[in-house]
Amino acid sequence: MAGIQSYLLATIVPVVAAELDGRHLYGVITASAQVAMFVTMPWGPVLLSRFRADRVLLVLTAVTVAGSMLAALAPTILLFVAGRAVTGLATGAMATVSLSAIVTVLPATWRRVVLAGYNAVWVAASLVGPVYAGAVADTVGWRWALVLYLPLLLAARWVAAGQLRRRLGSGADRLPVWGALAVAAGVALVGLLGDGRWWALAAGLAGAVLALAALRGLLPAGSLRAARGRPAAVATLGLITAAHLGMWSVVAILVQDRLGGSPGQAAVALAGGGMGWAVAGLVVARWPATAPGYPRRMNVGLSLMLLGLIGLAVAVADPGGIGVPLVTVAWTVMGLGMGTSYLDTLNRVVDPPVEQDGVDPTHAAGAAVLVESAGGALVGAAAAAAFSLALDGPWPVPVMTGVFVGAGLLVVLAGTTSRRAVGDDRSISP
Repeated sequence: MAGIQSYLLATIVPVVAAELDGRHLYGVITASAQVAMFVTMPWGPVLLSRFRADRVLLVLTAVTVAGSMLAALAPTILLFVAGRAVTGLATGAMATVSLSAIVTVLPATWRRVVLAGYNAVWVAASLVGPVYAGAVADTVGWRWALVLYLPLLLAARWVAAGQLRRRLGSGADRLPVWGALAVAAGVALVGLLGDGRWWALAAGLAGAVLALAALRGLLPAGSLRAARGRPAAVATLGLITAAHLGMWSVVAILVQDRLGGSPGQAAVALAGGGMGWAVAGLVVARWPATAPGYPRRMNVGLSLMLLGLIGLAVAVADPGGIGVPLVTVAWTVMGLGMGTSYLDTLNRVVDPPVEQDGVDPTHAAGAAVLVESAGGALVGAAAAAAFSLALDGPWPVPVMTGVFVGAGLLVVLAGTTSRRAVGDDRSISP
């Protein structure tokens, strides 16, 4: 259900912006849920320690439903943004609740099975999500698309809650609240870049600096400078998710606003990337990389990601009128690269190394959630804001192409940090 929701929101944003006159606010729309997510992310472990997990799950589900209803009924783009923000409040706490429970309760072997199983789930979501998003948005409208799936979400969460009738964790390792709020403020400021005026540019740059400074205090020591070992793995995870999730935010905008495609075509393009990630992730889960083999596998995955980004950059110019199918192929290749890179990197973050580094499992899980969310939020907000400027400006092709080139630079940097992530550990349990 989370997969369907992700495809839905990515697909309908250009449709919503066109109807509610919000194309100039793509950066704000993209950032709104992410900002709210960082507000509640520190509280997941606290909620698990004070309340039964099933009650936490059901309350967060109710907040998700309320946010979806508000967005579906919104008469203006600002109320739609408010609905996205309410949904983000639930998403932030849910992220730390779920991964904290996995790393705290499950033994290592089961933990790897569960994390690998997410790839199988996304295979199904990649098939069902785009069909739902494209078909419903094209036939009865984006407002209905936001609410028709909610009964299934409620049923799924109710079943899950029935198996979680206890408290989990101590709450001692929650993220510092002020640090998370600083990241949220930074992402919000980055989303203002789409305004185009000098003060918005200054605010966006200040927001990026603020968010990175806050992350430095929230992540394991040495993560932002990719110190050898687990800190470099955290940096690598942040870079690849920033590149992929950041571009996820603009694929549908590229297809619909730049290339004139339909919501259904945008959904199919997004599905290709999701399916590529899921299938490659299943292969990686079956044959996880040893420490010596990890950099070699990363070279393959990162090369595929770069190839996909090159295809997206070429598609911006719509050569020969094949822009939409080219986006679909390129995003699928990008997904294959992400699937090849992601799970092994995540395992290097959450698996204790041979030489203990003082990072406990809960802190490692929180670092993984935080760096993924922050990287995707910052790059996604900046990319969406840049697309707003490009669509209303005189140089759409150079600006949009520059967005994909910037993502490519992040992938290249991940190649360097991934080699440092192995550290002195020359073996990793399969």
